[in-house]
Amino acid sequence: MRLRDPKVSSASPSMPARRLRLASIRPQVAKPAVPNRDDAMRLAPEPMMVSDTRRHVVYVNPAFETLTGYAAEEIVGRACGFLQGPDTCPAVQRQMREAIAAGRPFKGELLNYRKDGTAFWNEVTVLPVFDAAGVLVQFVATQRDVSARHVAKDQLLLAARVFDEGSDGMMITDASQRIVKVNPAFTAISGYSEAEVIGHRPNILSSGRHDASFYREMWRVIDASGYWQGEVWNRRKDGSVYPQHLALRRVVGSDGQATHFVASFSDLTERKAAEERIWRLANYDPLTGLPNRAFLREQAAQALEQSRHGGDPSAFLSLDLDHFKNVNDSLGHAVGDQLLVEVARRFRPALREQDILGRVGGDEFVILLPGASARDAAQVARRLHELASRPFQVERHELMITPSVGIAMFPFDGADFDALATRADVAMYRAKEMGRGTSCFFTAEMQAQCTRALMLDNLLRRAIERGELALQFQPQCSLKDGGLVGVEALLRWTSGELGPVSPAEFIPIAENSGLIIPIGDWALRTALAQMRRWLDEGIAPPRVAVNLSVVQFRQPGFPDHVRRLLDEHGVPPGRLELELTESVASDDPAGAMAVMDALHAHGIGLSIDDFGTGYSSLSYLKRFKVGKLKIDRSFVASVTDSAADQAIVSAIIQLAKGLGMSTIAEGVETPAQLEALRQRGCDQVQGYWIARPFPAKDLPAYREAHAGSRSLLQPLTQGVYRRWARRLHGAS
Repeated sequence: MRLRDPKVSSASPSMPARRLRLASIRPQVAKPAVPNRDDAMRLAPEPMMVSDTRRHVVYVNPAFETLTGYAAEEIVGRACGFLQGPDTCPAVQRQMREAIAAGRPFKGELLNYRKDGTAFWNEVTVLPVFDAAGVLVQFVATQRDVSARHVAKDQLLLAARVFDEGSDGMMITDASQRIVKVNPAFTAISGYSEAEVIGHRPNILSSGRHDASFYREMWRVIDASGYWQGEVWNRRKDGSVYPQHLALRRVVGSDGQATHFVASFSDLTERKAAEERIWRLANYDPLTGLPNRAFLREQAAQALEQSRHGGDPSAFLSLDLDHFKNVNDSLGHAVGDQLLVEVARRFRPALREQDILGRVGGDEFVILLPGASARDAAQVARRLHELASRPFQVERHELMITPSVGIAMFPFDGADFDALATRADVAMYRAKEMGRGTSCFFTAEMQAQCTRALMLDNLLRRAIERGELALQFQPQCSLKDGGLVGVEALLRWTSGELGPVSPAEFIPIAENSGLIIPIGDWALRTALAQMRRWLDEGIAPPRVAVNLSVVQFRQPGFPDHVRRLLDEHGVPPGRLELELTESVASDDPAGAMAVMDALHAHGIGLSIDDFGTGYSSLSYLKRFKVGKLKIDRSFVASVTDSAADQAIVSAIIQLAKGLGMSTIAEGVETPAQLEALRQRGCDQVQGYWIARPFPAKDLPAYREAHAGSRSLLQPLTQGVYRRWARRLHGAS
């Protein structure tokens, strides 16, 4: 077989045998014996393919079959380009075709496809074969799978691109730790150009924040594992120090010795700043800059642990600003927020460096005084009251505010933050009950009361569904003719666990917890349902009075809700009287008047309960659509022997008459009290002298007991009273 310069010509018809003998390689499927050179191709380790001048395959060796996955009989006779596919480079294909057409050798790389469709990079060498006369008769193509080389090349290009375009700074040193290459990100982060660092050691970046032991440990890890990563502080060219995450890797040669070190790092300045912001948001109050509850708990745990080891007491103060809501409601939350900032700013200098001041929400602050005695805590509380007594200047407003302070002592009142905070809160609320603007230490009695209140709150939440609530009714009589003018519905609770619970105890709990809304609604519905039954039985009293909570009164749409209940039970509006306390107008008199006007427009009667014991504004009272003032039992109890109470009762009665209202006195228990009220012109009375509260079913018995009397104010005969009492109360 001879190779020479290409010289393509048509084979002479008279020389077919010689051409075949000299240059032809029989197809693999031919029957005659294969020449020795055919054996050489068949046994060659490189894939080989022979094609004729029309570029049709006439022979492939077994190595070619292994490379492509095709059998010889699937290939012979096919056009040579059968391995090419959609991603084979057209330019390389064109170059190969041009070389073959010209009878020139060709060498190139093409993306080819195996029988199973997988692609591979194929290094193809095509040699033209000429006969003795120099006529082109065949082409022999050798193949070589160079996919691995392409993968390595791609990876190298990718690595170079990552090095040049990556956002992480990269630095390569030689085995002696001299810098040999840096990337653009290195320059952007450090401020050093490549020319300024080549040949230098990396310690030109050192911040000085890490000692020799830090670097010894770092190199010990690299020597042991070949890799180290962690956070370090380095210095920029401008001298600024910054945090970075550094990864350092050792590169070894074939002999196992280090040839280079590759360092990659990222600037953590922004991340550290973000972490700091997140940490502050998680641990500090954004308004005042004081520690929040979570951070206070952590700080308190450390401080209390030190006190525990030292055997020292500590004090925990819970502080709440009195009537702070009024500031927000009247001047806006912006003024309220600024007031809180000023309070924190004024209180902080009054404390020791080791004392902890924090804001736990709203206008609530807490103070931990490590190593402080009860006397120390009392002195701090007095100091805080003195500081708060000075006016606060917020914008154009001069504001006065007083704090209520509760104090709990470690370890006597609690051993951790939560226990101390709970008990200090209890003492703080007791300080508010004592008149606000004062301080109070926690006591065991308070703990018992809190435990009882919590138990009542939990039991009260299921009182309605358990059927434990009930209404009793107390007659209200006219002082003029002794006739029945109405009954007051009184709420009673008999707990399955505790037995009867006083309304004076459970009503405040219901109001504080919000349970008064469903309980009050139940009472109103039950009273109206009972009035409907009395009407159907023909024994209905003229009117039923139902006590109304401030919380109920302030519910949106309350007047319409009452009207719907009246319609639902078929009770005329005039048969219902709602008893309100003076506090309904304490925060929003104008809003209270709007609600009263709406109730009055529906025909519902209104009365002011416990008049004279709470908030009283005559300027608003004269505008209220109220038909009755109720004289509190505290005045009635002493109306016969206290000149002051006599004067108050007389004043209330005269005030009511002047405003066109009637009066009713509650808690009448003696004939002397009854007579004193009659003499002063009181219109109506109720109390034990008239009748104790009784269940609705006993109203007929009450009336029967007075059947022979013209006035319900007259005492019953002993026998009648005993029979009535036995029937109503099981008493003798």
